[in-house]
Amino acid sequence: METKDYLIIGLGLLGWVWGIIQFKLNRKYQRSDKALEKRFDVYSNFMNQMDEIIFNMRTDPQMTYGIGNEFMEEVLTGDEIRINNALLKFNSDLLETTKKSLQPMMIVNQELNKLKLVASNKLLPKLNDYKRIVNDFTNDYQTVLNRMSNSNSLEQNANELKSIGQVERGNQMTELWQEIEQLMRDEIDYYKK
Repeated sequence: METKDYLIIGLGLLGWVWGIIQFKLNRKYQRSDKALEKRFDVYSNFMNQMDEIIFNMRTDPQMTYGIGNEFMEEVLTGDEIRINNALLKFNSDLLETTKKSLQPMMIVNQELNKLKLVASNKLLPKLNDYKRIVNDFTNDYQTVLNRMSNSNSLEQNANELKSIGQVERGNQMTELWQEIEQLMRDEIDYYKK
């Protein structure tokens, strides 16, 4: 074989090696892009679900105002029997409304499970902390609801609800939420790459 043949064979092999390298790099970037798109979809679905939960909690006027209005109408009549019945109805309505307010927490928990599947190693501990706080709050809330269902004392029920540390947990959840949002933005930001 001549030098020309060796040169042609060498160029052919070099072309094949270059093609294989380009193919591997292309596959790597496609996988990375696909993972980023999937992460973006899951994150945006999670954010939309959270916004919808918050919106629904805020737009249900019966949840906060309707119960009290019905109660006050009966109390203002001055009839003791109607007032006692109104107190019992108010207490049971308040208990039912409180139970309904737990449902969004359960939905949040389900959405967090989906989110954990695609979360990065940086985001996962924050999600676990958030999920722990949500679970603790839900468990404490259900314990208080069980105790409240056995009691007809409005004052005792109000004290029970205050005892679950809603404000502290709310502050922790808000702080963690902001960190989670920032990490999500950092992970899906196309312009940083």
